[in-house]
Amino acid sequence: MANPRDAVDVSSSMSELSVEAAPSSIEVQVPKQGSPRHADTLDREWIHRQSQFQKMGYRDGVTEGQKDSAQEGFNVGFRQSVNVGYKWGLVRGVGSALASLPDSLKEKLVPDVQRRGKLQDLHRSVQEISADDAVQMFHESICQSNRPSDGSGSHVTSTSDGATESNRMKSLSKDLVLLLRECSDIKVSEELASDS
Repeated sequence: MANPRDAVDVSSSMSELSVEAAPSSIEVQVPKQGSPRHADTLDREWIHRQSQFQKMGYRDGVTEGQKDSAQEGFNVGFRQSVNVGYKWGLVRGVGSALASLPDSLKEKLVPDVQRRGKLQDLHRSVQEISADDAVQMFHESICQSNRPSDGSGSHVTSTSDGATESNRMKSLSKDLVLLLRECSDIKVSEELASDS
């Protein structure tokens, strides 16, 4: 860090420079070198510049830190959500595809009337969940998994069957896989069947 004496040397060097300027009606008085007033002005200027550069450095550091933190947060969030989002898309797609089949084809693929009813109920349950609700449920599951287990359950809402909203997406996915595996004519994709 430079000291005030360096500022005096710079100031004396600058007073030796000759600068041509347009005529002005404003006259600037520069204190003469060596006078107490001149030293006070330089000290104040030095303190002002030092404070200004510290503030600039702090702001630059905060900005860079925010960028790094935001990127790291995005990377973590992406890793956590990509598999869940992909699997949720598969559940919605498979459920919709099965629901859109003609009744005669549904009867051939799923001969058991009870299983067909369960698949239809599962499809309705999946369709009731909007994209915003799915994001909220995923957020709750992340918060729940990050929260220490204290038994309070303060943020978790329960559905009528006792399952928590945050686990509802996972349970719907597992239910679909179980129902599809019971149907001999339907092959279950490894992507859908995996627990990751």
